[in-house]
Amino acid sequence: MAFIDVFNGDADGICALHMLRLAQERDSCLITGAKREIDLLNRVEARSGDRLCVLDISLDKNRTALEGLLGKGVVIDYFDHHYAGDIPQHVGLHAHINTHATTCTGLIVHGYLQGRFTPWAIVAAFGDNMDEAAHSLGNSMGLKPDQLAALQSLGVCLNYNAYGESVEDLIFHPA
Repeated sequence: MAFIDVFNGDADGICALHMLRLAQERDSCLITGAKREIDLLNRVEARSGDRLCVLDISLDKNRTALEGLLGKGVVIDYFDHHYAGDIPQHVGLHAHINTHATTCTGLIVHGYLQGRFTPWAIVAAFGDNMDEAAHSLGNSMGLKPDQLAALQSLGVCLNYNAYGESVEDLIFHPA
């Protein structure tokens, strides 16, 4: 069995994956790209019994590849906040999708992990321009303004790094 993590290379995707791996460490193959590279499931080579974790890429834009992987017997945990369309009903798909305008994938993962690793959820939210949610979480933790500003700076920098035509255009590879 192989573990494969597929994630958008922006702050939201990176932080969402980071929180999950802090909660459950595992060696995995990483598949990612620049911010606008969203057809990442087309790059996955998996077989029955393999386990995928997909973060911050639209199910709707990856539907054909998703259905193909599920048809092979791949188990998929899917976390996202983008438009999904009809979510396939399949025993191998564990979808955590919330398209509400006040959330991002990092906040969905934060909820899934029952509030663990809140600073990383704050970074994800700032990176995805969810400043109100980020400030609310920071205030609930009792963070000082300079601490919140540092998390905001990290989120913005991680996010801006993701802009490019390909990963070769980025300062740091998102993986």
